[in-house]
Amino acid sequence: MGEQETSLEQNSRPGSRRLRCSDLLSLKTPRDRIGKAVRQAQIDALVRLVPATVAIQVLTAAVMVVGLRDTTDNFQIGLWFGAALLLCLMRGARAVRLRHDPEYAEQYPAKTGTICLLIAMLASMWLVPPLFWFETAGPSQKIFMCVVMAALVSAGSITLVSLPQAAILYVGILTIGCVSLTLRLGSPPMFGLVIVYSGVLIVNVVSTARQFIAHSRDRIELREQGEIIKLLREFEASGSGGLWELDGDLSFVKMSPELLAPNGLREEQIVGRHYSWLLDPAGQVVAFSSGMRDLFSDLESGTPFRDRAIPSPDHQRWWSISGKPILDEKSELVGWRGVASDITEARLYGNDSVRAARTDPLTGLANRLLVRELLEEAVMRQWDNQNGCALLLVDLDRFKLVNDTLGHAIGDQLLVEVGRRLQGSVGEGGRVGRIGGDEFAVVWGGGSDRLQLAAVADQIVADLSKSFNVGAATLHVGATIGIAVCPTDGTFEEQLMRNADLALYRAKEAGRGGHAFFERYMFDEAEDNRLLEQDVRQALGGDGLGLAYQPIIDADSGEVVAREALLRWRHPKRGEIPPDQFIPIIEDAGLIHQIGDWVIREACAEAATWGSDMRVAVNISAAQLSGAGLARTVLGALAATRLEPSRLELEVTENVFLGDDAATLASLERLRGLGVRLVLDDFGKGYSSFGYLSRAQFAKIKIDQSFVRGAAEGAKDCVAIVHAILALARGLGVETTAEGVETEAQAEVMRLLGCDQLQGFHFGRPVRANELPRTQRQDSRRSA
Repeated sequence: MGEQETSLEQNSRPGSRRLRCSDLLSLKTPRDRIGKAVRQAQIDALVRLVPATVAIQVLTAAVMVVGLRDTTDNFQIGLWFGAALLLCLMRGARAVRLRHDPEYAEQYPAKTGTICLLIAMLASMWLVPPLFWFETAGPSQKIFMCVVMAALVSAGSITLVSLPQAAILYVGILTIGCVSLTLRLGSPPMFGLVIVYSGVLIVNVVSTARQFIAHSRDRIELREQGEIIKLLREFEASGSGGLWELDGDLSFVKMSPELLAPNGLREEQIVGRHYSWLLDPAGQVVAFSSGMRDLFSDLESGTPFRDRAIPSPDHQRWWSISGKPILDEKSELVGWRGVASDITEARLYGNDSVRAARTDPLTGLANRLLVRELLEEAVMRQWDNQNGCALLLVDLDRFKLVNDTLGHAIGDQLLVEVGRRLQGSVGEGGRVGRIGGDEFAVVWGGGSDRLQLAAVADQIVADLSKSFNVGAATLHVGATIGIAVCPTDGTFEEQLMRNADLALYRAKEAGRGGHAFFERYMFDEAEDNRLLEQDVRQALGGDGLGLAYQPIIDADSGEVVAREALLRWRHPKRGEIPPDQFIPIIEDAGLIHQIGDWVIREACAEAATWGSDMRVAVNISAAQLSGAGLARTVLGALAATRLEPSRLELEVTENVFLGDDAATLASLERLRGLGVRLVLDDFGKGYSSFGYLSRAQFAKIKIDQSFVRGAAEGAKDCVAIVHAILALARGLGVETTAEGVETEAQAEVMRLLGCDQLQGFHFGRPVRANELPRTQRQDSRRSA
């Protein structure tokens, strides 16, 4: 970095060279950024002096009026003074507004040509007295007029010197007035003196302006040198790196030889070229490099970036680029400055920070960043040779069990062993990386043949299913794999990563321990679920979601003793969405707590309007049982609606016990302590239902509809199971409800077997609250 700073000090002082007069006096705005900044400094210096110069001009004009009022037509001199006063006030007001109103200054910036026009008009106003009123003036007034003109010439050369174009124009016009005075006085010596004096003033203006411009340029360049040195130190540019700079149009202004040489370029070849000409001349790299797309986006939006890794257009090298936007005084983007380094070798070999940022510290494999870069390389090679490539996402099965039972230290050692075994399974055909947790990735560059990829996936599953010896422990895990193939399943890294993840999700659904290739329908389903998630979020804030209530009948009397609140969603375009479609989406989106709490409050509010004995049943998911939040919601709903706790039934299924049994039981105990009734839904479907009943005190169990149908059809096993459930319920002193009763025959069988309550379409379909009668009594033998 020290060599770069020395080179910077030696080579970045173009502003100190001598300015040509044509550049010094040009009215055009400079095209280079430094020139623009210097010109703005010139204008700012002049604008700061405007209020003072305007005051002097107005005072001088007033003195001129007083001195000439006895010898000059008062109307003429009044008209002249009014015009001069108006011009000075307009100039002063604009200067004040330019300094104190940023929006005005941005919309109507001061320009060299406009300033020169105003100065010319003001100077021309001072030609009126010597040209039109000199002859009628008295001797003392003529002398006064000469003194005033000389003073104005001198003052203008001083106050306008920061902008020599305006100063020379002002001095030149007033010199005309002074020359006319000398001619009318008939004094050749005075004529010559005026010419010499004006020439000296103009030379002094040019000399002083050169110094002002040089000092301003040096000040700006010195500040930028400090910023560049700070940039180098901040980004810790290595010896293989160099500097680059863009202008406001995102075209190259300069580039270090260290960056030009590897590309076989000279600086004059790139100056003025848009950045994309060098980074992606064919417009192909950005199509499959997310790093390049991010870089382009940052440059266009003015967002600073650091260590953005991008491939070279020839796909042979990798560069790490960092940059900061250059902002002017108005915080507007006027360019970019940054550093770049060749990291082709460093990111794969060695021990420096570049490689460390791309290595998983636990396994030593490629991390997510390097996996992305390797995948981009594979895609680009595929583009060149059409051999194809693929991404395999490998997720370990049962790894959480190892962590939970043996600890994270053993789990970490297992991950290291898995990484080694994966490398052996893949061989030379791919690169293995760990992208987080127990998920690994294989970037396969050995073609896109699906039979070969399936064989590789089967080999990985077989190898990872073998036992691992970690310390004294013998561990068994498995693997599930999702595969995305390029170019069939995507042509850039983001697509392949997303599609491989979708395939992995589908492989897990199929039972784990296998693999799945991405298919288009997976994306369509995921996209449909994403849109449904957006819609359900909107429905939650509107009136799309609602509750429907299904009656629960007393088996003996036929009286409606309770109603189950069921969540329903009427989509504005799709109509009624079945619960089995949107409930999983609600759970995956993390909305189950928000929506579940709303269901409890709504159901309690509705039940408060029913008869004094009728209960309301609400389904609770396993996710809602975590923590004490559900108990607080129930307590708040009961208090707000004044509903008796015993009239609220909370239904849970057996899968709530598949996680932390202790936490689940504690949550259920908090709810039971509030006085609400706990109901075990779909009883009999699990493999240890009796064990759940012994660990939690339920007020009711609901017999799954599959046993209801089987018993009604005379299936001996179903009849035996129902008998067993009913006997167990009577022994525990809990109620029973037969679910899914759809015919009178099913109802009669359940009644004869001894069920306490019946529920199903035979007694009524779920209906919205506004369709419910306030009292409902019906014969259980009457079909709905």
